[in-house]
Amino acid sequence: MTNSINPGFLDECEREALHEIGAIQPFGALLGGHNSDPTLRYVSANLTGWSWLNPDVVLDQPLAALSPWLSNQQIEHICAAIAGDTKSLVQPSGAKHLLASLCSGPHGKLDGLLSLGSRNWLLELQPALPAEQQVSAYRPVPHSLYRRPRSDEEWTRLCDYLAEQMRVTSSFDRVMVYRFLEDGSGEVIAESLAAGLPPYLGLRYPASDIPQIARLLYMANRHRQIPDAAAKPVAILSHDETTLDLTLSDLRAVSPVHVDYLHNMGATASLSFPVMVRDHFWGLIACHNQTPLALPFAVRERCAEMVQAFALGIASYQTSQRLQVLGRSDRDIRQLIDRIGALRSGMLPDNRLQEELLNLVGASGAALTENDADGGGFEEVLTLGETPSLEQIRELMDWLRVTTMEPVFSTDALSALFPPATRYATIASGMLAVRVGRFTEGARFERGFLWWRPEKLQRVQWAGDPRKSAMFASQSRTLSPRSSFDAWVEISREQAEPWSDLHLLNAKKFRSLVLRDINATCCVTEPAPNPRPKPKPKPTPSLRQQPSLRPP
Repeated sequence: MTNSINPGFLDECEREALHEIGAIQPFGALLGGHNSDPTLRYVSANLTGWSWLNPDVVLDQPLAALSPWLSNQQIEHICAAIAGDTKSLVQPSGAKHLLASLCSGPHGKLDGLLSLGSRNWLLELQPALPAEQQVSAYRPVPHSLYRRPRSDEEWTRLCDYLAEQMRVTSSFDRVMVYRFLEDGSGEVIAESLAAGLPPYLGLRYPASDIPQIARLLYMANRHRQIPDAAAKPVAILSHDETTLDLTLSDLRAVSPVHVDYLHNMGATASLSFPVMVRDHFWGLIACHNQTPLALPFAVRERCAEMVQAFALGIASYQTSQRLQVLGRSDRDIRQLIDRIGALRSGMLPDNRLQEELLNLVGASGAALTENDADGGGFEEVLTLGETPSLEQIRELMDWLRVTTMEPVFSTDALSALFPPATRYATIASGMLAVRVGRFTEGARFERGFLWWRPEKLQRVQWAGDPRKSAMFASQSRTLSPRSSFDAWVEISREQAEPWSDLHLLNAKKFRSLVLRDINATCCVTEPAPNPRPKPKPKPTPSLRQQPSLRPP
C-alpha cells in the first residue's frame, strides 16, 4: 500500500509540544511552580471560579498566600513534598499524590492532585468524589481480572470481561481494548458499547493516529481524561519566561487536532488508560462518550487498577507460553542438531529432519548451506520442503553477506528488501536466516540455515483509509485529522505471517548450540614449543557428498 499522508503533517504532529501547550481544560484549576521552590509561578485564569482567590493576587506569592483557604498544616505538608519530603502526604503514589477533600470552593469540596515532575510541581484542583460514589470507587478490583489465561479462548474472554467491567464502572458509551502492533498501528481486539452504536471491533488504526509525543505522555500517566472536547481551554498565567511542563498534568488542554479527531469519531468525551506490560507500551483502553462526562479522580484510579491487573494477566500469560515453548525447544533443538550432524557421516535426510527443522520456527521450507564465506569456495545446499531454486538460494546468501552482518536475520516481506524475490514470493515471502562462521586451518567457512514462509494475503480492515489518516486543511493550512472512520479494506501481497518472538528465540538458541558444536569439534589450540610435524589435516566433512539434494 502506498502511503500518501502529507509528510509535513506527521512532522508537525511530532513537533507539537503537547506538554507545553500553556492551557488546561476547564474542569479544574491549576497552581504550579519550579521544583524545590514553593512560590506560585503559574496560576490558571479560572482560579477564582474554583477557590474565590484572585489569580493576579496570588501569582508570584509563596504557598502561604493560600491561607486560610488551605490550613497551615496542609500548606506545610505540600511545601515539604515540593522540597522532596513526601512522607507527610497521606496517599503518596510515585510522582503524583492525591490530597482528598483538600479544600472547598464555589463548586463544593475539591480534591488536590500534587504532581512532582522533572522541572515543575503542579497542584491541580478538581471536584471531590461524591459521597454516594465512595463505596463503588474504593471497591476491590474484580478477582477475575487477576486470573491468568491458559488458552486463546480464555485470553479473548479476559479482554471482553475487562471492556465490560470498564464500561460498567465508567458509564461511558464505548470501551475498546486497543492493542499496538509491531508497525505502531493498533487494532481493537475487544469492545463493549451501548446499543445503537456502530462497532469498531476488529478495525485497525494507523500509527499516525497516535504520534510518538502523545504516546510518551500516555506512558507517563495512569489515565487521560477529556470530559468535553468542545470546552474552551483555560490559559495559564505567569510572569515567568520558562514554559510550564504539563507532562504530569491531569488537566492539560487538548490538542486542536485531537479535538477534531474526536469530533470526527462522534465522541464528545474520552478517557484513556495505557496498558504497560513490563515497561512496554502494549496498548490502550479507550473510552468514548457521545455527551460530556467527567469522572472523579478516585473513579479513574479504580479503572486504572483494573487495567493494571489486566496488564499483569498479559505478562503472566506471555511468561507461561514462553516457558512452555522453551521447555520443549531445548530438547527438540538438541535432537535436531544431532540429526543435522548425522548428515556429515553420509546419512540421507529423513522426514523427521524436515519436520523438526520446519517446526522449529513454523516454516514451510528450509535450506542448509555451507561455503567459504570469503567467496572462494563452492556453496553446498540441501533443501527441505518448499524452497526457491538452488541458484536463487545462492543469490540470497550473497545478498545477505553484503546486506547485513547480523547472525540472525528475519523479514516477513522479503521482496520489499530484495526485489528479485518477487519471482518466488508465493513460496518465500518471509525469510529467517541463521549464519554461523568458523575458522579451519586459517580459512573461514560459513554455515547457513534458511527458513521460508509462503505469501499470505492479508486482509486488513482499517477504520477509514489509512492513506488519508492526516492532512493539512486545504484552505486554512491548519492541521486536520482524517474525517472518515468507515471500514476500509486493504489487501496486502508478497507478505508472510510475521515471525513470532518465540520463533526468533528458537532460531537464536539453535545458532548458539550449532556454534557450541563447531567450537567443540573445530577448535584451534596454540602449538607447544618445538612441536612435532603436524600431520596433514583430514578434510572437513561436507554437509553432503552431493552439492544439493531434495528429499523424495
